[in-house]
Amino acid sequence: MSERFKEHDWKSCGRKASQVRILSPPPMRIVFLNSWYAKAGKAFYDFIGKNSTETDIFCLSEIYPELFSKLEGILPDFKGFYEEGIFDPGMNFAYGQAIFARNGIELKSLGKIKSPKDRKDELGFAFALPLQLSIKGRKLCVINVHGKSRPGDKLDTPARIKQSQNIIDFLKDKYEPMIIGGDFNLMPFTKSIKMFENAGYRNLIRDFNINETRNRLSWDQFPNEEKQHFADYTFVSSGVKVKAFEVPKVEISDHLPLILDFSLGSARD
Repeated sequence: MSERFKEHDWKSCGRKASQVRILSPPPMRIVFLNSWYAKAGKAFYDFIGKNSTETDIFCLSEIYPELFSKLEGILPDFKGFYEEGIFDPGMNFAYGQAIFARNGIELKSLGKIKSPKDRKDELGFAFALPLQLSIKGRKLCVINVHGKSRPGDKLDTPARIKQSQNIIDFLKDKYEPMIIGGDFNLMPFTKSIKMFENAGYRNLIRDFNINETRNRLSWDQFPNEEKQHFADYTFVSSGVKVKAFEVPKVEISDHLPLILDFSLGSARD
C-alpha cells in the first residue's frame, strides 16, 4: 500500500494484544483523471509523480500509446494496463484509457464496456474499462469511464442513457465492492447520472457537495460558451468505505482530479 498507510492499528480479536495481533486493512487511495493528452505538460507529470507515493491506483483517460509508455517510466512501482480506442484523425493518433495499480495489486481484465453510437460525427473513443483488482486476497472492481463527448451540452441522449445502462447491467451480477469513476461528460441533473444513484451507488460528487470538476483550461477553450462546471464523477457500492474524497482545484488538465481514500468492507455491507 502507499507510504502514508504503512502503519495501522492492531486489533486483539478477543485475546490479549500480546497473544494475538491482527493487522486491520489499510486505507487506499484511487485517483481518476482525464489527462487531456498531457497537454498541461510539466504540471501534469509533476502531479502524477508527486502523488505516486500516496496513491495506490491511477485511472486515466485520453491516454495515447506513447504517453502510456512515458507514464510507465514515471511510475516504476506500478503495473499499468492500457486499452486503446480507435484512431482519431483530428489528433492523428489512437488513444484510450490506462489504469496503473501499485505493485502487489493483481489486475485482471474484465473486457470493455462499449458506448453505443448515435451520431454521424461520433469519434468512437468513448468506453468504460473494467478491471478486477485483488488486494491482499480482497477483490475490488474498478471501472474507468470515458463517456460520450458529443453533443457538447452534456445532456441526456438515448445513447448516453444506454451507455449508463450498459455499465449498470455489466456490474449487476458482480458482488465485490465497486468503484466507478472518470469523465462521464454529463451534467449532474441528467437521468444518465441519476441512474447510478437509483441502482444503489453512492454519488460522491453530490454527497461531498463538489461544485465543479472543470477549470480555466477547459473554459478558455470555449470563451464564447457558457462555462460547464461538471463532467466527472465517482460512484461507490456499499462495500466501499469512504474515508475522504476531494476534487482539488489544480491546473494539471482541463479536468480536475477526483481523489478517493477508501477501505474495503464486506461486499454486501
